[in-house]
Amino acid sequence: MAEHYVERRYRADTFKHFQSPVYYLGERGWLMAGKPMGQYRRYRNQIEQRPERPIDHMLCIYDVFLKFILEAEVKRIIGSEDSLWREAIDFGNVPDAWIQFDGGEAFIEVDRGTERPVVLKHKFDNYVAFKQTGRYNSLFPNCEFKLLVFTTTEERIESLEQRTRSGDIWFCTMDEFLRAKLNHKHWFALHGFYALPVATKKEVQEL
Repeated sequence: MAEHYVERRYRADTFKHFQSPVYYLGERGWLMAGKPMGQYRRYRNQIEQRPERPIDHMLCIYDVFLKFILEAEVKRIIGSEDSLWREAIDFGNVPDAWIQFDGGEAFIEVDRGTERPVVLKHKFDNYVAFKQTGRYNSLFPNCEFKLLVFTTTEERIESLEQRTRSGDIWFCTMDEFLRAKLNHKHWFALHGFYALPVATKKEVQEL
């Protein structure tokens, strides 16, 4: 926090959460995510004014962001609040994020186990259609298509895998993702297990 990669606010929604900290990107973290500095004040105000109920989901998303920022070279992050998704009205989804890093590009979806699998199947179908119709390539020319789904348990992954036949949708538990290295081979997909093709910053330094 002293170097302003992250900042902190405090929750006051329930006795259980009263005065528990909420961390969000600081100015340096914002710049490392490839965001224009002119938009930082609006982002910070949104965090400070955001209702408490969706805070837990938001924190999980930022856990993912920070993991990428600390262990890879992040070029760009487009969050769910970006107007781009409102303009892409034929998409049908509002992703938790889209991220571009030194290992490629991917959509981010954080599943906390609160949505019914049939709802997520509809999201998966929208993602697949977005690619197959060429709309993704029009919006992100020459970018790889992948959906990274962060969820709760391996049992949940097994259930969600039955809702799609796309090899572009990868699943991992949030605990495993945060615990292991970014390039660890822990992603469940249609044809096996995979690792993100990224050299972590630590490995690059050792070279």
